[in-house]
Amino acid sequence: MMVYARAKRGKKKKTNKKKVIICISLLVILVAIIYIVVSNRLWEIGNIPQQEETIADIPQDNTEEVIVEKKTDEISDVDIPDKMGNYEVLGQLVIEKIDVTKNILNISENSSLKLSVAKLYGPNVNESGNFCISGHNWNNMLKRLSEMQVGDNFYVINRETKTKVNYKIYNMYTCVPEDLSCLDQNNDGKREVTLITCNPGGLTRLICKAHEI
Repeated sequence: MMVYARAKRGKKKKTNKKKVIICISLLVILVAIIYIVVSNRLWEIGNIPQQEETIADIPQDNTEEVIVEKKTDEISDVDIPDKMGNYEVLGQLVIEKIDVTKNILNISENSSLKLSVAKLYGPNVNESGNFCISGHNWNNMLKRLSEMQVGDNFYVINRETKTKVNYKIYNMYTCVPEDLSCLDQNNDGKREVTLITCNPGGLTRLICKAHEI
């Protein structure tokens, strides 16, 4: 009976020893897993600033390029009067292809149009929007506007700021005087110029639309 009790106690000790060994092994494995996970996480965190810095550099470079492309040309040698007759001069229209250099007056009416071309509608010179200029179909005005074609260029100078913006023609068409759609300002904030004159006979209008380039 005593021998049996001793054998049972010895077997129990061996069982307890195995359990201790298993627990220690599991603990070692758990510590190893935690170490690997933490090490990987620290490595990832250590590399985040470098990635964010690389990404942040890209928009900054692109923004600088856009600013350069949108820069308005400065004109230092142009002589534009403040007034013509009783009218303020806003700027100057220059269409080299048809030898037109005309001061742009601030009001479009019979007396101003006898002096030069004039602003009919829209924003200030070379600002965002559709700047509409009207002029008579006379030899010293816009008589040769019909010679212009889609793709041709001209420029407009702002008298006050002494800056110019180049424009390219993208549409030319004829309409009746009652059609005022050419004055539309829905152009997504872009800079546009619309030139308006009469066709021979005065029954229709010639419309020349251009956008900034």
